[in-house]
Amino acid sequence: MQKRQVETDEPDTLRISGNALHLSDGVGVTLLDDQIVLENRATGASKAFSREAIPLLDLFMDWIEPDDFVSRAFEQGGEAESVNRAIGVLHDLLELDVLTVRAEDLRGTRLRAPGAGWGDAMRFLLATRTSRETIFAPPAEFNAALAEKAAVTRQASAFMEYPAAPFSPLSEPRMTASRGEPSFPKTMLNRRTARRYADHPLTEAQLSSLLKFAWGMIKSVPNPLGDVFVRKTSPSGGSLHPVEVYPIVLNVDGIERGIYHYSVRRHGLERLWTGDAHEWIAKACGDQEWVREAAVIFLCSAFLPRTAWKYDFSRVARAVMAEIGFSGQSLLLTASWLGLGAFTTIALRDELFEDLLGFDPLREPVFAVFGVGALEPDIVDHSRPRTENQDEAGAL
Repeated sequence: MQKRQVETDEPDTLRISGNALHLSDGVGVTLLDDQIVLENRATGASKAFSREAIPLLDLFMDWIEPDDFVSRAFEQGGEAESVNRAIGVLHDLLELDVLTVRAEDLRGTRLRAPGAGWGDAMRFLLATRTSRETIFAPPAEFNAALAEKAAVTRQASAFMEYPAAPFSPLSEPRMTASRGEPSFPKTMLNRRTARRYADHPLTEAQLSSLLKFAWGMIKSVPNPLGDVFVRKTSPSGGSLHPVEVYPIVLNVDGIERGIYHYSVRRHGLERLWTGDAHEWIAKACGDQEWVREAAVIFLCSAFLPRTAWKYDFSRVARAVMAEIGFSGQSLLLTASWLGLGAFTTIALRDELFEDLLGFDPLREPVFAVFGVGALEPDIVDHSRPRTENQDEAGAL
């Protein structure tokens, strides 16, 4: 089978200079019998152009340099009169103020703040925004207050575990690179979202490496307030690491299908549910059928009490959400290093996961899933789902 090729040439958009022009968004267009009328809806001004000007106006549907516009007009007409007509059209469009300059577009000045669909999110961002006068407690004062609090209310453990669940230890992954493995820059550059996977199981060793390097404990140090501080490959506010991971095993050698909780302290799996998640995982992931092809899905929640005990203010919720991304990137890069495909999505039906695992969304909300699987060796581009690739192949 011939490998599918991916585009390697630099997109034209990257080569456009700041002087290029484009017809602005929201321009009103009215077609009359022998004219086309453009309206600047912001000012109410309008201008009628002859039908002969339509090919010239069409050039501004893409970014185009003023000099290129005149050259293209000459190619269309082949005489000086064509150039004069093009200059006149350009003058009228500039006077009507319906052209966007690329330099302004790159700064994003033409775009408004998110609208009503972002209402709840914008209220959260504004409510947790700091001011010029925001007071931050000095470390010594803050730590003294925490010591007093710890004498009354014990800090949450650095680890979450399900003691009653059947436990399976994972093998320890190797901590050194082997000859021939990709370098760190190569690992970074190879990272791509994959939405198409081979029907080939992951090994237990691969699963162990994914969990250890993304969410596992690299070391621990004593916590003066009791328990320990955990060190991982990603940062966390106060070294508290509220992110909890639930591997949903679909196709891993030697590990029964089902949902597990990853025990950071013991580097192993606690089995919470046994069954075939293929039957419902696509629905739980926003009807994205292709997620069923992954070998393992990592559901990420955050145990908020662990962080809230120390940082009892809303702004830290920003840090918790960021930590999902920090640790998730470690997962994605580990998958890249192992030659596996990976993806992430937050298009989830949270309640389905909450009901299945008994989550209280006020204590342990669902945030994201990450998926990993083996890549098919006979194609290059794994970014599109299998059904799309089949449709494209049928059209060729």
